[in-house]
Amino acid sequence: MNRPLKLVLVEDEPVSNAYLRKQLKSTDIPFEIIKELDSVSDAVLFFESAPEIDLIFMDIHLGDGNCFDLLSEVELKTPIIFCTTYDNYAIKAFKYNSIDYLLKPTNSEDVKNALEKFLEIRREDEDSYLARIDSMMKSLKEPRYKKRFLIRKNNHQEIVDIIDVICFYSEDGQSYLAHRNGELFAIDFTLERLEDLIDPNVFFRINRKAMINIDAIKSVEDYFNSRLKVFLVNDMDFDLLVSRNRVKEFKGWLKGLG
Repeated sequence: MNRPLKLVLVEDEPVSNAYLRKQLKSTDIPFEIIKELDSVSDAVLFFESAPEIDLIFMDIHLGDGNCFDLLSEVELKTPIIFCTTYDNYAIKAFKYNSIDYLLKPTNSEDVKNALEKFLEIRREDEDSYLARIDSMMKSLKEPRYKKRFLIRKNNHQEIVDIIDVICFYSEDGQSYLAHRNGELFAIDFTLERLEDLIDPNVFFRINRKAMINIDAIKSVEDYFNSRLKVFLVNDMDFDLLVSRNRVKEFKGWLKGLG
């Protein structure tokens, strides 16, 4: 190779970022880090300028959303190596120029193998590349999603089936489950963790504080600042607003195009 690889790191955890840098150096593959980004908003601004780069290392979960918020807003043709703690997004990730999907904590061998795979693919023609991606996707197992929750009610515990949940939301650092019968229950899962546990065909995270069940939606209306307002079968004590950067993906999800 005549020149170092031009890389961009999209990672919101400084420790993970430093660890990845160390692993990249241990591969002995020449590289140059062009930019480090830690949020969806910063990444959108950077990639909209169409920088000349070879490869992106991208974490799934970022401080102000997840990488699919970014990828739904900016069309990236640059190959991506995804890095995450959970494997539930693997199939979705391979829709976006994915070279590899690394589970944290990664090791130097994982990173080196991913870089070598990228270099090999770059030497292949497009048909071979597409065949490789198709083969990788077929080898992935369909994820298993959470079907029920064990919640505490008064002095006993009850089982809540996922089909009876109309919404998950977070308030003052506590997450809640909204039941179809109108009851609310505190749960021990953050919304970030729930995104990995819940079927994305059924639940959609409309903003930082709420995930909604598609079967609980009564109507959707336009709202100011290019957002949408969602009304559920049960009224909530707060407005359910789809963030502006999630509107396009939300509409696709409603149409079954997620």
